Amino acid sequence: MDLDECLKKGFIRKININTELIKSLIEMSNINEQTVKTALINEINISSYVSLVYESLREILEAISISFGYKVTSHLCLGELLKNLIEDFDFNEFDRIRYIRNSINYYGVKVDFEQGIEIIKKIFNMKDNLFDKHLKDKV
Repeated sequence: MDLDECLKKGFIRKININTELIKSLIEMSNINEQTVKTALINEINISSYVSLVYESLREILEAISISFGYKVTSHLCLGELLKNLIEDFDFNEFDRIRYIRNSINYYGVKVDFEQGIEIIKKIFNMKDNLFDKHLKDKV
């Protein structure tokens, strides 16, 4: 689905910028990150933590989209929008991570422990970079 289709189907709509919602999403993202960073992660629960870290990233991406005045109700459309709004947004990496998360949540695919640790690191790096570049000075 491309950006035009996302807009036509109503998955992306213009809204008023809501600073309180942006702050709340950042707070929830940070809570999810702290939960993962303080957890005892092992081979059994790694997939659950990959999903939680993805949620932490998604909350930051949603906060960024709201800071531009958009509400997005589809993860794929969120990536499509940010690809057009942010020059350095790595859509391919986000889409790969989204695919892995969907495989875990909807198809019961388990992530290998080492792969899961690498995915978690990549997601946290992406999240931190996007926050620093696009939200840090707005809230």
